[in-house]
Amino acid sequence: MTNLENKPKRIFMAALLALLSTIGITLTIKTADKTVLGNSIYSLVIFSGIYVLLRYCLSLARDRNKNIGASIVSLVLSISLVWGRNTMMFDDAQVFSAQSCLRILLIWPLWFGLIRVLFSLHIKDTLVQEQTIVKITRFASMRRGLITIWAVILICWLPYLIAYFPGVYGYDGPGQIGEFLTHNINSHHPVLHTYLLGITIGRLKSPWWLGAAIYSAFQTLVLSFALADVTSFIARHTRSLLLPLGSLVVFALLPFYPIMAVTTTKNVIFTGLFIGLELQLIKIAWEKDYFNDWRKALLFGIISFLSMAFLRQAMYVYVLTVIILCCLLKHSRSRLLLTAGVAVGVFMLYSGPILSSFNITTNRDDAIKEALSVPECQIARAVVRHPHDYQGQKLKEVKKFIPDYSNYRGPLEAISDPVKTTFNAKAVRQEPLEFIKLYFAVGRKYPAEYVNAFCRLTVQLWYPGMNKDTLAFGEPYYEVHSLSLLPSQPRSTFGKSLLPSFKKAVDTFSNRQYYEKIPMVSLLFSAALPFFIMIVGIGKILVDKQRQSLVVFIMPLIFWGILLVFSPVILLRYVLPLISIEGLLMLPIVNDFCNGKRR
Repeated sequence: MTNLENKPKRIFMAALLALLSTIGITLTIKTADKTVLGNSIYSLVIFSGIYVLLRYCLSLARDRNKNIGASIVSLVLSISLVWGRNTMMFDDAQVFSAQSCLRILLIWPLWFGLIRVLFSLHIKDTLVQEQTIVKITRFASMRRGLITIWAVILICWLPYLIAYFPGVYGYDGPGQIGEFLTHNINSHHPVLHTYLLGITIGRLKSPWWLGAAIYSAFQTLVLSFALADVTSFIARHTRSLLLPLGSLVVFALLPFYPIMAVTTTKNVIFTGLFIGLELQLIKIAWEKDYFNDWRKALLFGIISFLSMAFLRQAMYVYVLTVIILCCLLKHSRSRLLLTAGVAVGVFMLYSGPILSSFNITTNRDDAIKEALSVPECQIARAVVRHPHDYQGQKLKEVKKFIPDYSNYRGPLEAISDPVKTTFNAKAVRQEPLEFIKLYFAVGRKYPAEYVNAFCRLTVQLWYPGMNKDTLAFGEPYYEVHSLSLLPSQPRSTFGKSLLPSFKKAVDTFSNRQYYEKIPMVSLLFSAALPFFIMIVGIGKILVDKQRQSLVVFIMPLIFWGILLVFSPVILLRYVLPLISIEGLLMLPIVNDFCNGKRR
């Protein structure tokens, strides 16, 4: 901290920074109405709270590492909040604007104070060693505790399972079942998931609800067990009851978990596998004798393969994670590489010769279209925003690769599908250099448009303010209605519920996004909260030099980066794996659990 041993100096500096931060909050809230706080008595409450925080922060002992770490983390968070607000309100991140820089500087002291104090907090032994807390966390970490947690989650989900019986037939489910029934399966969707849908919903049609009920039951058991497993793991390694208890309450009571559990999308089973893989990787880093048990090694290999089989991009996440983990580990490197290599090899064999032998169609164009989602939108935005500069031959060059570039407009800017669907991937494969030249030529002329297109497409991943535009382009944040009739389903039963009043209330809460109006609770629905937790958590363990704790963040951060670069749109189902491990990501923040004595 600065040299402020003199009490009057600390008071003056804390008051000045608190005033600036209060003004900064007014300028960075997602509203154009500056009187929301500027003309409100609540501004005094906020000022007082920030003043107390900063005065305490200024009284902390000097620590160069913590000061630098808190400065960097708070700057990243401040930038995210300002650029995100600008993107959501003005469709322009205003990255190069002096006003944006001023807003960042105004709210930076607040975030610095919060992070700096957080880096200095420690849980008192008298609190964490209280006998009742120890007994509860010890029980939750045992097998009986795991089964109990699993049962509690299922019981709390029961009203949703009844109300949405036999399931939510949405997203890609109807298309995948159509592929299965016509024997024209495409590897664009996970083949194992397509077969699972086909064998249950596609084949079991008498009575009409049987297949969907079996599928929903299986998926519900997978997701609920994974959530119970991560809760039990947190209880085993934390020194606080708050994290495992909070995780259990969130998993049991938030409506999107049981609704997603009965929804026909690959992301739900992948979430369960992602959680399992994350826990196994942490155990490999923390348990030197992990690979001495062949059953654990086999389990790790199976989960690794299934994770890659249920999400194509997971292979890149997995390979990068294993490489980085091997660089950090001082033990079991060779056995980790061997097991991971076998898993990747089996997956390559499965996705190549094995799927080909079953006449599974592989469409390389779909992969190219999705991988280039961001460049497609960047070029389209620049051309749409500056039509006079792209006419004749120049426009022809653009339309060669992006025929429907003009679809980039309004709410559709938040999703790449309008320009991605007709993107000429074949032309990119034939003339990749031409596309690269076009991309850089447009970007050199309009760099701000490229930045804004990227921000508009990815803002939900790094700005915690929810995005109401999802309904505008035809997809709710998470589905609560089936898109079509199940095979053999009577039309008279479509949309009916065994608990109509309960379902109507949940549908209204979800579709009208009432959760956005509830302070704190709304953050639990946010796709960006995991990013904020990861940034703070990584900053803390680097400052505390807890190298072993880095393993908690390796795979989640890589997965987040893959979503940032390659995801065509940010919906809840894409970030469900990250949202589901928020409690796990908070472990290094809550206490130095790696230094603590493990039970």
